[in-house]
Amino acid sequence: MKKLSILILLMLWPLVSLAKGPNCYTWPMNMTEVWMKNEKIVDIQDLDESKTKITQLASEEIKKGLYNQIYHFVFL
Repeated sequence: MKKLSILILLMLWPLVSLAKGPNCYTWPMNMTEVWMKNEKIVDIQDLDESKTKITQLASEEIKKGLYNQIYHFVFL
């Protein structure tokens, strides 16, 4: 019985250790909007943020509390 409980614990341990990075999309979205404005691609007032699709493609913790994140923005 003890071996079975240890086996179950070892099987469930990876589920406990999966952590999700912070979902901080406002700063990258603001930087994207500023870049598009500076490059004269689009005027910020022309963007409808309610139709903007934001997808986080990757998140990697570099140091404690410091993340490298990649986002995909679709402005409609």
